[in-house]
Amino acid sequence: MATSESNGKRISLNKVQTSTSMESNGNESTISDKLGFDDVIVRYLGQFGRYQRYIFFLVCIPSIITSMDSLSWTFSGAKSNHRCKGITETNNADYWNPSPISLYRRQNCSLSKHPVLKECPFEECVLGESKTCPNGHIYDASANSYTAIQRWDIVCDKSVLRASIQSMYYLGQMFGSIIFGFLGDRIGRKKVFFIALIVQFVSGMGMALSPHWSIYALSRFGVGIAHPGIFVIAVVIGVELIGPKYRQLSSILASIFWSSGQIVLGILAYNVRDYRFLHACIAFPALIFVSYWWLIPESARWLVAHKKYKEADEVMRKASKINGTYLPDNWYEHLVNEDLLNNRKKTHHNFLDLIRTPVIRKRAFASFFCWPVCSMLYYGISMNTNFLGGDLYLTFIFGGLSEFPALVLTGLLVDKVGRKPVLIGGFITAAFAMLSSVVFDGEVYPAIGITQSLLAKSALACTYSCLYIFTPELFPTVIRNTAMGGCSTIARIGAITASYVSMWLVDSFGKMIMVLPFAALAILASITILFCLPETTGKELHESIEDVEKDE
Repeated sequence: MATSESNGKRISLNKVQTSTSMESNGNESTISDKLGFDDVIVRYLGQFGRYQRYIFFLVCIPSIITSMDSLSWTFSGAKSNHRCKGITETNNADYWNPSPISLYRRQNCSLSKHPVLKECPFEECVLGESKTCPNGHIYDASANSYTAIQRWDIVCDKSVLRASIQSMYYLGQMFGSIIFGFLGDRIGRKKVFFIALIVQFVSGMGMALSPHWSIYALSRFGVGIAHPGIFVIAVVIGVELIGPKYRQLSSILASIFWSSGQIVLGILAYNVRDYRFLHACIAFPALIFVSYWWLIPESARWLVAHKKYKEADEVMRKASKINGTYLPDNWYEHLVNEDLLNNRKKTHHNFLDLIRTPVIRKRAFASFFCWPVCSMLYYGISMNTNFLGGDLYLTFIFGGLSEFPALVLTGLLVDKVGRKPVLIGGFITAAFAMLSSVVFDGEVYPAIGITQSLLAKSALACTYSCLYIFTPELFPTVIRNTAMGGCSTIARIGAITASYVSMWLVDSFGKMIMVLPFAALAILASITILFCLPETTGKELHESIEDVEKDE
């Protein structure tokens, strides 16, 4: 799941404004004061007018594809029942062979002790004295699917590759956030968006056509790089034209689009059982989104920050026309130089400022613990939705659906009951859902297993969304982006860890290797939030580190 970092609160930057008035005379209008860009949006376009809605929903659609790609390995790398292939067998041999000459079962067996095939039940990973299956494997074809696991024999002693390939995606995201974050500020949001689309298409087709698992893993890394440039940058284009009042809502809506991608992926994977065609189906829409070059503009806020006033004026006038509002001539001449003010505020501040002072340090360490825990739990369950029991496709699809009410609930409760109760409630609910599987085994009762999985996933979706609202409010303006960048980066470490836990350790040691540590971490995160972080609901955002230290 991913969300926008905007939190909807007005920061005190606009305190530099004087009292305002606008004089109208026919078609002429003058502005008698200096305005921030947010004030121009609110006064002359509206907080969330028709044009803003059109652009926002348009740029959110690609996030459905990025969501599908992010978890596509759940199906293209799905586990398959397998057994060792006999010396005389071909690759087309049946997983279950009813022939009286060779009746294979999946029980342990040493071929040296049972020279007659009908007496030898081959096992999954060991054949005779060998610690591996020297002749390869026979896979269960009853699922009517063809996965990358089957193609490259990623089982037994190579099973760790299943987790490593998915971890390459999250590693790519870390690099992509840095690369496209930098390029987005330098060359513009729109250009970066289309560069990322090309990278996604090439990498997506690379996964479909890879002749070797190493090329597939490299392509997975490329997809991870592309996604911050698509989802984050696209949402930034939409959000930067929305008024402060609706930015929190836009964060929730962006998350809903992301969750929709999981539902579409589950349905598509159910109908497209060959992993190569599945990746091709996900990659091709990137070509359709090339049409966005003529449909979406460059961010007007970015254009103003880079003094491209003529281009910014064209964007704003089109928005004003569609919204049915009036935009004064030369409005940009009356803007406060926010970029200059921000640079002045950020002077001499860096990552070390997160640990220099006691209050900020406590908040930073608490955040650096809660983010990877939430990421680990959310993606761990998303990548292995049926680990508590139930059908893979069914639990995955319903897992995406379960996030809708969770996200709506977040939007309704986060301002009424506060950030901390929502976060603590989400973590505790997820822990309860996982621990309940110790008593009620989802493999014995599939309906209970599905319910447990959905409850945990929806609770974590609620928690993740709330973290994006809560964390920026903990830190002052001068280091807010630094703190969010640190949290986002360390969260990827949690996702990488989740890959190895849910896709490797669970297969080797059983679901409890995931259930117990994940539940314990969720409870610890709740305790951390309760005792180490303040409630921020209704409080004004701080500008300086000194303000935070004094206010504690």
